[in-house]
Amino acid sequence: MLGTQALAWKFLGGEWVLYRQGSKAPQRFVVPDDRYPGMWRVKSRDGELSDMVNLSRAKDAAASHLMVEVNSQR
Repeated sequence: MLGTQALAWKFLGGEWVLYRQGSKAPQRFVVPDDRYPGMWRVKSRDGELSDMVNLSRAKDAAASHLMVEVNSQR
């Protein structure tokens, strides 16, 4: 079971990138909204964007979705 301690955030190129422990591939991205300063969106690996939220909620949503995905595969 994947827990939050197995996740790590890095700020790269103006966006937040979420990694799983032991993986070099980025799992999720939190990107700034193009139109509204201070607002963010979660971007999946296939490029789909979430609704606009603040940074705390975007990072929480990205981590939660990744944990559900990984834990459902086990």
